[in-house]
Amino acid sequence: MSTWLKKILLVKKSNYSDTEVNLKVVGKTGDTTVVANFEIDGATENTAVTAFQVEDVYMTTKIGDFNVKAGDFASGTTAMGGEIDNGGRSIGKVDINTTIGGVKLGYAVAHNSANDYDVYGTDAAAVYGSYDLAGHTIGFKDDSDSYTIVGAKGSVAGIDYRIEQKDNDSSTTGDVLFYEIGGKVGGLNVSYAAIDADKASAVTEDDSAIFAREMAAANVGLPGVNGVNQITASTVIDGTTVTAKIGELTGIADKQDAAFTQISAKRTLASGTTINVSYDDYETHNIDVGSTMTDTQVFEIDLSVAF
Repeated sequence: MSTWLKKILLVKKSNYSDTEVNLKVVGKTGDTTVVANFEIDGATENTAVTAFQVEDVYMTTKIGDFNVKAGDFASGTTAMGGEIDNGGRSIGKVDINTTIGGVKLGYAVAHNSANDYDVYGTDAAAVYGSYDLAGHTIGFKDDSDSYTIVGAKGSVAGIDYRIEQKDNDSSTTGDVLFYEIGGKVGGLNVSYAAIDADKASAVTEDDSAIFAREMAAANVGLPGVNGVNQITASTVIDGTTVTAKIGELTGIADKQDAAFTQISAKRTLASGTTINVSYDDYETHNIDVGSTMTDTQVFEIDLSVAF
C-alpha cells in the first residue's frame, strides 16, 4: 500500500508546503510476515531537495509458543510507557513474548540508544509482563540498569482509565507519572490526560497520540517545563469527527505555564481518501515569570490517499 500525503500550513502569515510519499511492502507465508516501510520526501520550502529513506524493516513469526518480532521498527505510544519514552525507530530490536497461565511475559532488546526500552545506553534490554483481570490490564516493564514502569488500564462504571508510573534508577533523571481518564457524556467523548515529571528531561516522547503539545522535542525535554495537562472533547457530525483539545505546558518555579488549543476536523472521503483540517493556537513555553507571552497560530490541511 502506498500513501500520498500533502500538508499545507499557515504560521503567522508564512506559507509552508511539503509532499511526502509513504510506501509499505508486506510479504507473508505461514506464521511469518516481513514488512518494509519506505518514505520519500519531496521539495520543501521551495528547495529542490528530495530524500528517500527506509523507515522500518522487520519480521514477525512464531517459534512454538513464542511470538518473535525482529528488525528495525518503532513502538507505539499505546505500549507501556509509550507516552513517556520515545518509541522511535531503532536498529536491531528483538522482542520475544509468550503467554503462560493467562500472564503475558516478554523480553525485548535493542542495540542503540534511540529506543523505548532504554534511552540512556546501548544494548538496552527489558523484561515486561501483563495480566488481564475482569476488564483491567495490569502490567510492568523493567530495565535493571535504568528504570521500572508499572501501570494499569481498563474501565470502571463506563469511565476508561490508563495510569503509568516510571521510576528511574538515577535520581538526576527523576520519575514520571502519566494518566488519562475519559468517558462518554451525551454525544461527546470527553477525557482528561496529564504528565507530571520531576524533570523535563525524564520525558522523551515527541510524537504523542494524545497531547496537542508535548513536553519533549527532538528527544530532549523542553527547558522550563515539568508537566502537561489537557482536556479533550470529540464528536461526530455528519460523518466528520470534530475534536477540541485545550491544555497547558506547566512551567517550573521561575517559568510561566504555556496554554494551547487545538481544533480539528477529520473526514473519510471516497476510495480511502481522508482529509484532516486543524487549527492550533499556543503560547511559547519557557518564558520567565513576569515576561510577555507570545502566541503562534497554525492552520494545517492534511490530505491522504491510499491505493
